Amino acid sequence: MLKLVNVSKFYYIDSVSEHKFKPRYSSIYGIFKSLRTGFKRISSYTPIRKVLLVGFFISAMFLLYGISNIAGMNNVKESDFITTDPNYLYIDTAKISVDDFEKYEKMDDVEYAVPGDGKITFQLKIDDYYQVSKFQFDFTGSVGDINKISSEDIVLGRMPENEYEIVVDKKVVNDMLNGMFSTFSYMGIKDAGELLNRTLQIENMKDFKIVGFVDKNYGSIYVNKNILINILHNQTTNNTMGGITSAFAKTETDDMNTQGVATSDVQIADYNLYKDDLTITKGREPTNDYEVIVNKTNSDSMKLNKEIDAKVNDKKLKVVGYYDSKTNSNAYYVNNNTIKYDVITKSNGMMIYPKNKAEVYDKLKNEYKINVVDQYEKDKDNYISNRKETTKNSMIFAIIILAISLIEIYLMIRSSFLSRIKEVGILRAIGIKKSDIYRMFTGEVFAITTIASMPGVALMTYILYELSKVKYINKVYLINSKIVGICIISIYAFNIIVGLLPLYKVLRKTPASIIARQDLE
Repeated sequence: MLKLVNVSKFYYIDSVSEHKFKPRYSSIYGIFKSLRTGFKRISSYTPIRKVLLVGFFISAMFLLYGISNIAGMNNVKESDFITTDPNYLYIDTAKISVDDFEKYEKMDDVEYAVPGDGKITFQLKIDDYYQVSKFQFDFTGSVGDINKISSEDIVLGRMPENEYEIVVDKKVVNDMLNGMFSTFSYMGIKDAGELLNRTLQIENMKDFKIVGFVDKNYGSIYVNKNILINILHNQTTNNTMGGITSAFAKTETDDMNTQGVATSDVQIADYNLYKDDLTITKGREPTNDYEVIVNKTNSDSMKLNKEIDAKVNDKKLKVVGYYDSKTNSNAYYVNNNTIKYDVITKSNGMMIYPKNKAEVYDKLKNEYKINVVDQYEKDKDNYISNRKETTKNSMIFAIIILAISLIEIYLMIRSSFLSRIKEVGILRAIGIKKSDIYRMFTGEVFAITTIASMPGVALMTYILYELSKVKYINKVYLINSKIVGICIISIYAFNIIVGLLPLYKVLRKTPASIIARQDLE
């Protein structure tokens, strides 16, 4: 016979329990689990919902397009606007007197000065092909003193060995090749190296030879300072189209002498440039300012040691000699200083190359009280101002594209969420915390963005990268790792925020209200 023993009196709950144990909630949705669940859920989407993913793909493409477009419009590169050496200061005045020019030129901190805006234009003839052998190109740049560069700056060729050898900044050639209506690149010229040792021409002067290139990105043409004034004096502005001058514009029947001087409009020239062509028949050379020698055929109407009607700097020229010319020239020949005065009085303003830009700028502005302009800042401001006008419509279009893309993403995520409101209510009803539901939806939104949006970003990146290789388009769009990174972060951040926003509104309701779908709109 078995005896039943009551053992309950031997069981003590306190002796087997952990007194320090505190029950706590353990999340059923960790970060990695939420991501796995999100990817699995997408794989089980119905065909209609999978089609909606195409919307994310397209929206991501437009989003990157918009960001790239806006970044491109606001991306100002120095190479886009710089037209001259950044150290130049420009004295902006309609006219400048010889006295003022020399006063500013002789300032202690000024290395040299140039009348006008410092732009010089040569003529480049390319006769590699018969079809273009009768044409010349305007070869324009900002004048620079050859002493401002050294052999270390030369990236191609060598330094000049005489006054008629020059060095060119590669930017001059690149701008010609990349011009909007440029035909230069179709003439057999592919890069700056193609122009090494080619000749440039300026009327009334010997041919110049390009012997070297620098890569300072200033768009400068470096010449010997001794003949700078003559270059400025003899350069002409041709009636050109797209920088091309036709040689047919001048024919053998034109009433021009071999110096290129029209007999109906006698030109003033530097005697020192033509000494080999001229023979003084009476009198002497024009050594002093405002002295001139004329062709001996004018001896009857232009008396020796008498002034004539021709003026430079509002002063009449004085005849000090007669000459005979091997080339039948009929020009008025003066000394270099007189040529300089002529250039100054016919120029608007002047360029100054200072030793200390800030100090000279301050002195001209505050002490001399003149309108002095930092040429670098002027070029930059002009470029930005013009760019704003031309890109205003593009910016508006890009912003509209961005807005449409973001609205589309919002509507798609909201639509996806509303179809699962009952599921959210049930999860809340069985005790699932709000944070778990947030994690669950975050994982799904992340999965949607990765699968649907990132391929769109990749495709548009490739498209924009290829387009950026096309001239002019690369100024409209900016595509690099930073832009792509900003786009990716923006898409993930926006999608997650937009995806959780309607969820936040719903989770404020009771589980019963959520299941009943009451007041959810």
